[in-house]
Amino acid sequence: MNIQEYISSGIVESYVLGLADEAERVEFEQMCTRYAEIRAARDAFELSLEQHAMAAAVAPPTQLRETILQQFTTEPAVSINPGAPVVQLRPIRRSTASMAMRYVAAAAIILLAGSAILNIYYFNKYREYSRRYDQLVAQQAELALNNKAMQTRMGGYERTIAGLTNPNMAKIYMDASAVPAGSPAPGSQATVLWDTRTKDVYLMVNNLPEPEAGKQYQLWAIVDNQPVDAGMLEMDKGRMMVKMKNIPRAQLFAITLEQEGGSPTPKGPMYVMGKV
Repeated sequence: MNIQEYISSGIVESYVLGLADEAERVEFEQMCTRYAEIRAARDAFELSLEQHAMAAAVAPPTQLRETILQQFTTEPAVSINPGAPVVQLRPIRRSTASMAMRYVAAAAIILLAGSAILNIYYFNKYREYSRRYDQLVAQQAELALNNKAMQTRMGGYERTIAGLTNPNMAKIYMDASAVPAGSPAPGSQATVLWDTRTKDVYLMVNNLPEPEAGKQYQLWAIVDNQPVDAGMLEMDKGRMMVKMKNIPRAQLFAITLEQEGGSPTPKGPMYVMGKV
């Protein structure tokens, strides 16, 4: 158990002010027996109540003592026996200053107790509302991220559909069967969309195995029997049309598996190939 969290929960104030229920009271007394920190927190709160009450006490007026003494001196003497010496009997009165101090202290304790109760109540409400606010902020942030990802995906699908229906796009289908030495994954397929006007190249994966860690697919354009880097493939794009490098002319397109980040010349195995 986290002792500081237990102390900060408000149980100390509830116990001292008599607001804790029976179960909380029994548990708190057991915790005081087991943990010196909780016992010290209880004693400190009780001391703070006492100090607050004393600090709020109001001193009696300076002329109060003189007024009381004047009242004593004006009391008539009462003779019990005519022949006996005169004995003055004065009524026994409780000190007005003492009574005032007691009333002030009691009022201060009551006000302090009420203030503590309200503080505990509003503090608990604040913690609850703060927790709910944090949850709402986290949910809103998650929704915003999901919405952004959905918009990005929808935009990619729209571009893919537009590319597939564009009459200026030349479609080069690449598959594993066209690889001369054989593909490591016989079912691999991909499609190159080549804009015949702008010479922009787009790649769409139909079926490629997920590369191992530290590896990445790289697209090549074969120009005059020489491989030209056409860009790296990001597998998280799924089946969307991904823009690669601009290639003015080519006779073949192929995909190899290289070290992550690419290679200036093909070094890894070829998975698919297709003629323009």
